[in-house]
Amino acid sequence: MKTKDRILSVSLELFNRDGVAQVSTLIIATEMGISPGNLYYHFRGKEEIISTLVAELQNSMTTISNEYVKQVKDFDDYWPFMHTGMALFTHYRFLFRNLDNLNGQNPLLKRKIKTLILKFRHLILDMLTHLVDLGKLKCDKETLPLLADNLLLVSLNWLNYQTLLDGKYSESDLVRAGVLRLISMVEPYLTESAESPFYTHQDLLDELVS
Repeated sequence: MKTKDRILSVSLELFNRDGVAQVSTLIIATEMGISPGNLYYHFRGKEEIISTLVAELQNSMTTISNEYVKQVKDFDDYWPFMHTGMALFTHYRFLFRNLDNLNGQNPLLKRKIKTLILKFRHLILDMLTHLVDLGKLKCDKETLPLLADNLLLVSLNWLNYQTLLDGKYSESDLVRAGVLRLISMVEPYLTESAESPFYTHQDLLDELVS
């Protein structure tokens, strides 16, 4: 792996584990075993590292948004696709754990994060609308945007809640628990014809109410 890619990888791991405010470029360089000068050869500072990670997530979001049309054709395609989206958000979870801090640092970074969140909201609304068209979701046009907003809010904030209660969850456990939380919000609107092999109502009770 090239040094620049290693810097991004190690920074992401540290940001996710310790939070942005607690991680400096010196800590990143020390963790990697390189000099601060070597790090600054690739990035002018922590803010540029964060901006590059945001751009990575934006590119990934664009990819899954484009793939959505190709991959999601029927009801059973939704939950694996939702899992992909939640895995992506979990991988870059430091961004959503530190939104207030990051938004106050740089206007350009704030715009990038806002664009990213709006793109995700648009994707969620498209998915819900498609479920209505498939006859799998019973939800009026006035309620759909509210449901999309609520799903987005949970997607952005549930990790803070979960890790506050128990920081020992593995990343795969966090992803599954996150997807089940989203499903639990959609489930009351599902029609009788909406059955999925990827979860049952008992899954929701066992994992979310225990």
